[in-house]
Amino acid sequence: MISDHLDTSADTPQVEARRDLPPFIRPAVDLVARIRATVHAKLLAGFLIITLLLMGMGALSIAVIERMNNEATKLVDLEHQIELARVGIYQVTAQSHFRAMALITQVDNWNDKITAAKVRFKELMSELAVTGGPEIVEKVDELEAIDARFAAAGQEVLALYQQGELASALSLHIQVEHEISHELEDDLNALIAQSDASIEEAAAELASLHRFLLVAVIVIAAVTLVAALGLGAVLSWSVIRPVRRVDRALARIADGDFGEKVEVPNRDEFGRLTANLNRTSSRLADIYQDLTTLNENLEKTVEDQLAQIRRAEQLRRYLSPQVADAVLKGEAPISLESTRRNLTILYSDIRGFTSMSERMEPEELIDSLNQYFTVMTDVVFRHGGTLDKYVGDGMLAFFGDPIPFEDHAERAVATAVEMRERMLDLRRNWLLRHDEELSIGIGISTGYVTVGNIGSDTRTDYTVIGNHVNIAARLASIAEADQILLSERTLTAVQNRFSASPLNELTLKGVNRPIRIFELTAASVDVARPPS
Repeated sequence: MISDHLDTSADTPQVEARRDLPPFIRPAVDLVARIRATVHAKLLAGFLIITLLLMGMGALSIAVIERMNNEATKLVDLEHQIELARVGIYQVTAQSHFRAMALITQVDNWNDKITAAKVRFKELMSELAVTGGPEIVEKVDELEAIDARFAAAGQEVLALYQQGELASALSLHIQVEHEISHELEDDLNALIAQSDASIEEAAAELASLHRFLLVAVIVIAAVTLVAALGLGAVLSWSVIRPVRRVDRALARIADGDFGEKVEVPNRDEFGRLTANLNRTSSRLADIYQDLTTLNENLEKTVEDQLAQIRRAEQLRRYLSPQVADAVLKGEAPISLESTRRNLTILYSDIRGFTSMSERMEPEELIDSLNQYFTVMTDVVFRHGGTLDKYVGDGMLAFFGDPIPFEDHAERAVATAVEMRERMLDLRRNWLLRHDEELSIGIGISTGYVTVGNIGSDTRTDYTVIGNHVNIAARLASIAEADQILLSERTLTAVQNRFSASPLNELTLKGVNRPIRIFELTAASVDVARPPS
C-alpha cells in the first residue's frame, strides 16, 4: 500500500485529472466547480431543475386527466339520455297497446294503466331535461308538446269510450292518437341516434386525450431522465474530483511528505475545509449515495407490491377465484389493455321484480337481489365468463376474454340455460304473492366488440362496448318470461349443441339491416355442465 502511494506521488494535476474525470464532461464539471456557491446551493439547483420538469409533467397530466374526466362524464350523461329515451319509447308504445286492449276488452283497468304510463313518461322527460344542455331542454319541450297533443287525443278517445261509442273511439285512436304516438317514438329514436353519435365523438376525444397524455408523459419522462443523469454526473464529479485529490494528498502526507499541498478548482466548502474534513465529507457522500439507492429500491419494491395487489383486486372483480388465482400465479397470462375481439355477450334481467319490490322493505329487497346476483354470478364464473356489471336487477357478462375460449358462444348459452334453471329454484324459495310471476329474460349476441380497461386514473372498469352489447340488452328486454333469445351469429356458433326456432327480425338504430333472432328450444347435451 505504501509503495502504491509513493508511485502516485509523481503524478501531475493534469495526469490526475485525466485519470479521474471522463473527458466528455470535463468542461461542464470545471464550470460547476468554479461557480462561487455552496455545494448545497448547487445540489438544490439541480434538484430544482428536475422538480420543475416533474411538476410540468404533473401539471400537464392533471389538465389532460381533467379533460378526460369531463369526456367520461359526458359519456355517462349520454348513456343516461339513451336509457331514458328508450324507456320513454316503451311507455309511449305501452299506452297505445293499453288503449287498444281497453277498446277491445272494455276493461277499465287498461285505462288506469294508460294513466300510470303517462305519469311515468312525464317523469322520464323531467329526468331527461337535466341530463344535458339547452339542446336537450329544447328537445324535451318539443316532446312534451307532442305528448300534450297525445294526451288530448287520448282524452277524446276516453270520452267516446265512456259514452259507449266504441267504434268512434277506435277510429279516433287509430287515426289520431296512435299516429301521435309514432311522432313521439320517432323523436325519441332521433334523440337516441343523436346521443349515439355524440358518444362516438366523446369516445374518440377520450382516446385522443389518452394517446396525447401517454406520448407527453413518455417525452417528459425521457427528458427528465436525461437531465437527471447529466446533472447527477456533473454534480457528482464536481464533488468526487476534489475528494480524490485530497485522499491522494493525505496518503503522501502519511508517508512523510508534509509539504504536499492540495489544489482544487472548487469555489465552495471543498476549497476551504481542511484535508480531514474533506475526507469526512467523502465518506458522508458515500453513505448518502447508499441510502439513496436503498430508498429507490425500497420504493420500487413497494410500488411493485401495490401494483400486484391492485391487479389481484381488479381480476377478482370480474373473474372466478380459480381463474384469477391462475392468472396471478402466471399460469394464464392475460392483458387488460383495450382491444377489439370476437366475444359473446350475455344480458339478463328479472321479469316481475318491479312489482315485487313495491311491497318489500328495502332490506328484504337488497337481500333478495344479493341472493339472486350471488347465484347468477357463480353460474357465470363456473362457465368461464367475465362479469361486466350489474344494472338494476339485470346483469351483463361476456365470454372469451380476458381468458380466450374457442367455444365462448357455447359457454354463454349454457350459462343462460343454467341461470334459467337456478331462477326456478330461487322462485320456489322467495315468498311471492299469487299475482306475482317472477322469471328471467336473457339475450345473447356474438360478434366483435371493444373490450378492456376504460375510465380514468382514479376509476376504471373492465368492460365491453359495441353494437353486440346493445343487441344482447335489446334481446333481453323483449324476451318473454324464462325465454332465451339468440342472435344469428350465436346460433351459428352453437348449432351443434343447441337448437332454436326463428322469431321475427329485429331492427336496431344504427344497424344497416334487420337482425334475425332465435329462441332457444333445446340442447343436445347436458347444458348445466360447463363446457370443457
